[in-house]
Amino acid sequence: MNGGQSRAVAGAKVYVLQVNSDAFGNASVSLLSSDNPADSIGHYVRTGEYGGFSIRGQYTCTAGHRVYVYARGGNSGDDGANSAIGLMALLGVCPAAGNFNTATPFIFVNEVTTVAAAYAMAGTAVDATHVVSSDAAPLETASTADLANIATGAAYASLPSRPEIQVPQTKIHTLANILSACINSSAPNSSSCMILFNNARSNGTSGTIPDDTATAAINIARHPHANIAALFGLQPRLAAPFTPNLASPPEDFELSTAGQQNAVASLAVHPQY
Repeated sequence: MNGGQSRAVAGAKVYVLQVNSDAFGNASVSLLSSDNPADSIGHYVRTGEYGGFSIRGQYTCTAGHRVYVYARGGNSGDDGANSAIGLMALLGVCPAAGNFNTATPFIFVNEVTTVAAAYAMAGTAVDATHVVSSDAAPLETASTADLANIATGAAYASLPSRPEIQVPQTKIHTLANILSACINSSAPNSSSCMILFNNARSNGTSGTIPDDTATAAINIARHPHANIAALFGLQPRLAAPFTPNLASPPEDFELSTAGQQNAVASLAVHPQY
């Protein structure tokens, strides 16, 4: 698990969560074995000194239900632990085997996979640990699933299933760089985290202030036209972790895939609640 391209996040709690099939606002379902320690979110494993973790053989998911990895806290450098760190990777629909050991033997969790997961979840999530799924507002589409490769932690340049369709890679990298400013800082009250959280509220310009970067990403996905300049200003001007990235503020943070014959699939989320 990394903050940026090269900074390992050590000591983070890693949860395996299944999207809840009940009403909006219900907590995601913790899947890790009870042999592991637990807190209010569920059972977790810890990342090691170099950001590595293992969940193999420690969980069983329900076939047909969507599953994701959520990591919270940890230390991304020499500045101390930062409880505001929140990173995600969307594993997808649970296979018949009840785990992803064969389908996805290696998971890379970073800011890019967090952005991809956030845009997939935003329509049915309160925050990073309260995600539901419904027929009216599906968690995942082919486009959102194909924004990032969770085996490498990199954003795609085009959809793997349809190479002629481009992915907004530079905008995804820019959003990832924005999250990295907080993740690679010393504490939740660092300047970078405070700016991010104050400009990624639950209603865009108002509402609940998030307390982790994954929830901030969900809020940005839900309100992609809010606070563009302030958020863009968090991207490091020099040595940005993820490139290619945007050199100037975009009109919005909507994500769309565009290809031949003017095929455009918008990934911005406009929830109906």
